Amino acid sequence: MKYVKECLIIFGITLAGEVLNGILPLPVPAGVYGLFLLLFLLCRGILKLEDVEATGNFLLDTMPIMFIPACVGLMESYADMKENLIPLFVISLASTVIVMAVTGMVAERILSGKKTEEEKEMTFLQQSLYLGFVISILAYLCGVWLKKKLGWAILNPLLVSVVLVIGFLTIFGIDYKTYNSSASVISYLLTPATVCLAIPLYKQLELLKKHFAAILTAIISGVFTSAASIFAMSLVFRLDHGTYASLLPKSITTAIGMGISEEVGGMVTVTVVCIIATGIFGNIIGETVFRILGIQDPMAKGLALGTSAHAIGTAKALELGEVEGAMSSLSIAVAGILTVIAVPLAVGLI
Repeated sequence: MKYVKECLIIFGITLAGEVLNGILPLPVPAGVYGLFLLLFLLCRGILKLEDVEATGNFLLDTMPIMFIPACVGLMESYADMKENLIPLFVISLASTVIVMAVTGMVAERILSGKKTEEEKEMTFLQQSLYLGFVISILAYLCGVWLKKKLGWAILNPLLVSVVLVIGFLTIFGIDYKTYNSSASVISYLLTPATVCLAIPLYKQLELLKKHFAAILTAIISGVFTSAASIFAMSLVFRLDHGTYASLLPKSITTAIGMGISEEVGGMVTVTVVCIIATGIFGNIIGETVFRILGIQDPMAKGLALGTSAHAIGTAKALELGEVEGAMSSLSIAVAGILTVIAVPLAVGLI
């Protein structure tokens, strides 16, 4: 009954977030409303951490699987985005380096001095109610195994699983709509998973209070730099409004980025692809950027990775140390919240 109770609380708060999303005229995803609501209930002592922690941690641990259906949706939108493929790739990578550098350097400056088969079989596959669900999970498990086996940063489990699923669908002639009809149950969990981001935020509340000025200044710098660099490069490449709007949330966690992209008129599948590319590149290049720029403070490294490369960057931060991992986890939620505010302001510029 413990897990039933936790699920009821989390999904109840998720429902409240969807109600707020429906009645308030703000471009804020339902999951973000729910995140704030859960954080408020935890801070006020109305809910205890143990009331939601086990199920919340499960949803957060399995969150990458929930992105697979949206990523595979690239099959549907590739024709629309192929003309801008090079600009999207260049802007995603260049902006990631710029945001990481600015966030890390600002934090370092502030923190310096402080210490812290057959046709019949094909028909069966297409009609299966569980096809999308099963192959998505199997593909993700294969990605996890490959990453552990080879240890290559490029073998991100989410990226590998998307490639495997698209390959499977292409080989067996299964269209995206058929796949998504059985995989959509995975996507439905994204909103309650976003709500659960309040749990690590609540756990690090004391750290947030202690270094509030440094954290907020660094993350604001990173969010502003992200929007400004994307705007400038979108002008250079003469991107249309939809593509520009799709790029703006690229440096935040997918669960929040997808909601923001949809709210401001972007293409969700393009946003997801840019978010994944940003995370993987940030994971690979992070230590090199820190070494070149002389960024040594653990908090600065964590803030830079979390603000520029979201959850995938946080995986690298956790490898670097506990402080880096904690600050990166914290910046995911804070940068997400700030981006919810910043994107609607920047989206009208193009």
